[in-house]
Amino acid sequence: MEEEVLFWELPYWQVLEVRSAIDVMHLMKNLCVNLLGFMGVYGKPKYTIEARQDLRCLKEQDNLYLEKIDDGRHYLSPASYTLSKEENDNLFDCLDNIKVPSGFSLNIYGIINVLEKKFGHLMSHDCHVLMTQLLPVALRGLLPQNVCLATVKLCAFLNAISQKAIDPMDLAKLQNYVVQCLVSFELVFPPSFFNIMTHLLVHLVMEISILGPVFLHNMFPFERFMGVLKNMFTTVLD
Repeated sequence: MEEEVLFWELPYWQVLEVRSAIDVMHLMKNLCVNLLGFMGVYGKPKYTIEARQDLRCLKEQDNLYLEKIDDGRHYLSPASYTLSKEENDNLFDCLDNIKVPSGFSLNIYGIINVLEKKFGHLMSHDCHVLMTQLLPVALRGLLPQNVCLATVKLCAFLNAISQKAIDPMDLAKLQNYVVQCLVSFELVFPPSFFNIMTHLLVHLVMEISILGPVFLHNMFPFERFMGVLKNMFTTVLD
């Protein structure tokens, strides 16, 4: 809090249009990890008992309410956004067989476990390529239309704002587009899906109108340079 007070004492602080730029690199990573977690292919499953109890409190999606079994346990009915075993197999078969030009994207074989049908540890660039290029292709025909359409629209928005040239006349359309994406997600996913990273999507277009395209103010160059410094430091120690 003391640091924030000191910032306000700077003569130019009050006139800054963007006082803290959104880090799109980590935003996209958190979105990707959250989405894959709800699909059941990364980390711990997100469709927990607490998430289902939230739906009952909000009186939404009654088809996903908890169902008690005779022995006191609860049955979690399959959600539309969760991949079945067959859909899971098809997703990873598609990713395992995908071919891209050399140097185009991540090493897909290093982040997928075909045997366990799970994603391994995802780096920021892995999530960027998945969300902007690979995931819309891999999910075609797997999930219900409302889930698949919402996911593809989100990926299309992230791909559009990641371009090096953005027409200022298209910003209003992009803003309307991302709002529609979030409304589509609210109709499908439980409240636990929506965290601060999901909310920040609404502010990206306004920030682009002030600061320019995302590539001018994301963290990728700094992360790469830190990797260079780390390698130099390791070499000196050796």
